[in-house]
Amino acid sequence: MQNVALEDIIKIQPRGTLTIPKKLRDSVGLRENTLVKVIKEKGRLIIEPVRTLPYPVRSYTIEEIDEFLELDAKETEELKKKGIL
Repeated sequence: MQNVALEDIIKIQPRGTLTIPKKLRDSVGLRENTLVKVIKEKGRLIIEPVRTLPYPVRSYTIEEIDEFLELDAKETEELKKKGIL
């Protein structure tokens, strides 16, 4: 499938709002209430959809991560001794 460039000229409204034309939204799957990430790169603004998970994701503390890494290192060493790794 060939990538076809789509472009349009739009006007920035008061308070910096803009409307992304429907053909552009549809082409990348932007729907109402879709979250997007805006990136400033080399003098350009890049807008890309953000994929969200349909379930909550747990955050871990630094202590929990350190504990996990320590346990992983111990288990890795045991598996090496047994010749599994």
